[in-house]
Amino acid sequence: MKVTTNQERLNELFDNDPRNDTAIADALGVSKQTVSMWRHGTRSPKKSVLVKIANEYHVSIEWLMGFDVDRNNNSLPSVIVPDSETFAKIFYYMSREDYLTVMDIMNKTYQKMKAMGIEM
Repeated sequence: MKVTTNQERLNELFDNDPRNDTAIADALGVSKQTVSMWRHGTRSPKKSVLVKIANEYHVSIEWLMGFDVDRNNNSLPSVIVPDSETFAKIFYYMSREDYLTVMDIMNKTYQKMKAMGIEM
């Protein structure tokens, strides 16, 4: 169950970071204006940037998205794929059985997210 906004979670992280917004933006590979828009809730980070933020601040993506989970919930294994090219290579080297299993899981997850109103 979602209990807080992504904006509130980002502000919590950024407010406790000794760096200024320019340094935070540089670390995340975005502009200072983008960080400002996140802070004010006029824009939300793209999915790929959410992964960078979660890694930078050592928090779970679920927590960052506002869900009522432990901030550093590491109970599940985490696989971070740095870019879409690497992601595609992973699929190339999978067995057909593994590929079908992963695609089934991804499809079910997508349907759950869609039902929750999470924008894609």
